[in-house]
Amino acid sequence: MRILAVGAHPDDVELFCAGTLAHYARQGAQVTVAIATNGELGSRTLSPAQTAAVRKEEARRAVGVLDAELLWLGQPDGFLFDTPDTRRQVVEVLRRVRPDLVLAHHPDDYHPDHRAVSGLVGAARLLAREPALSTGSPATDRVPPLFYMDTLLGTNGGTPDVWVDITDTMATKEAMLAEHLSQNSSRKERKGADFLDLTRQQGAHRGLEVGVRYAEAFTCAPSHPATSPHDLAPEGTGIHLPTLPPPR
Repeated sequence: MRILAVGAHPDDVELFCAGTLAHYARQGAQVTVAIATNGELGSRTLSPAQTAAVRKEEARRAVGVLDAELLWLGQPDGFLFDTPDTRRQVVEVLRRVRPDLVLAHHPDDYHPDHRAVSGLVGAARLLAREPALSTGSPATDRVPPLFYMDTLLGTNGGTPDVWVDITDTMATKEAMLAEHLSQNSSRKERKGADFLDLTRQQGAHRGLEVGVRYAEAFTCAPSHPATSPHDLAPEGTGIHLPTLPPPR
């Protein structure tokens, strides 16, 4: 099974779905992480170019924890838009990876770059199968299921459709986030807590909703072709995820 997770910034995928990606990787799935922007606005002391270089290396080390592939799209931090060129770039990512499943930001998340990724991926998963649109790779033969990752601290995104118990993979998620040293130190200086603290808080909140210690939550993309919770681990793939339905 091929899994593609698309984040706007280095560390987004780790925050919102790394525990689930770890489940896939442990069972032999091929995991690819695509990062849309350079993250160059993520430092108050380094130049944008220095910050981008640091964050790319941190992202490389983080996905290395899963032995996953990293695709770096190089768009400007804070100025990610659904333009013809950017849309083609995301189409090419889907054609190159040919995923069986795509994870992307929720359309109602707090950051404009997150919302842009959501729209770009939603459009690209349809366009990727159109042979009349030329990119570097051939058109796909199907539209992959799309799941939206959780919003920051679970706000503004409505009620998710499915939860994944990540209690057993939380240590891997934390190890990936720990590689983002520049962002953890910066956040700790500003807020007194780093991204590991944040992800534990979010994971515990989602876990409490469904009766486990830590969980990640996902929403099925409603646009055609609509995604089903069963698409996270279809029969015949050999993948088994500890999924949980919405709490009653």
